[in-house]
Amino acid sequence: MGNNILPQYSSLLLALYRLAQECPVQQFQDAALTLLKATLAFDSSMWGTATMNADGIDIHSIHLHNSSPAMLAAYEKVKHRDTAAVQVTAQPALTIGFCVDDFPGDDNAGLRQFLNDFGHRNFLITSSIHPATRFVQWVSLYRARLEARCQPAEVDLLACLAPHLMQALAINRLVHLDRLSHDVVRAKWSVAIADQRGVLYHADERFKSLVASAWGRDDPGRLPSALLARLVGDGTGPRTLMHERVILYCSREQDVLFLKARAAEAVDTLSEREFLVARLLAGGLTHKEVATQLHRSPETIRTQIKAIFNKLDINNVALLGTLLAARE
Repeated sequence: MGNNILPQYSSLLLALYRLAQECPVQQFQDAALTLLKATLAFDSSMWGTATMNADGIDIHSIHLHNSSPAMLAAYEKVKHRDTAAVQVTAQPALTIGFCVDDFPGDDNAGLRQFLNDFGHRNFLITSSIHPATRFVQWVSLYRARLEARCQPAEVDLLACLAPHLMQALAINRLVHLDRLSHDVVRAKWSVAIADQRGVLYHADERFKSLVASAWGRDDPGRLPSALLARLVGDGTGPRTLMHERVILYCSREQDVLFLKARAAEAVDTLSEREFLVARLLAGGLTHKEVATQLHRSPETIRTQIKAIFNKLDINNVALLGTLLAARE
């Protein structure tokens, strides 16, 4: 890397790590790639994780930048011919530039057609792979114009930037994960990040222990299969799983699962109606005001309050706030 680009490179890294701290998790990868584009030109991109196996690349999570799911579906049909993916993952860390002309012969006609159809005539790939698990993180940058060849200096630049892109993504996800835990009750929660195949990117030991106590443990580097089946089933919205020993909350952004778990507490035994009554009481309403707001008789609310106090083993409304916070 020449001295003339060092100030630009330094500014890019500062901006990248600032984005990691400030940008919402669902916007970060697009923002980071847009930032990169000013220094290293490209038209579209894929950024993801996968496992390399005998059949080629098995994608775990994927972020498409200026591209469509149709491209990904088309790639599935030709990925067995993608020698670029095989070459770039042959070493623990590697960055290479390719051109559509690098895939000659009739056997590669389908792959060349795919590259031309989706504007991948020239592309840069950078990846890092775990030698034992074959788990790979990668970024691909595509150029639609055939004459926009990837230069050696550009390969070197992306190779230098790649670890920072991956680290900034990890920081951004951890910042998002931290915000999922309310400050008042943060000490109660353990947190983790995983992909849709269950691979854990970040997880503290308490999270692993809690999850194992409820759903077993298949592999310490993955979510238990029994838990994963419930998390990646129908629907993509946030969900809460209530086990007799563990409460687990999951939110999903693209193909990444953000999880937090804690030990089950007495407050979790409250019904939705009881919890609502308790929140209103903790907010300062009298039992008569709660009755009016919920269109119930004061006697009914008084009975529910007694049940709430019995379940929580308290006798004072002032104690409700702290106990309820764990379930908010």
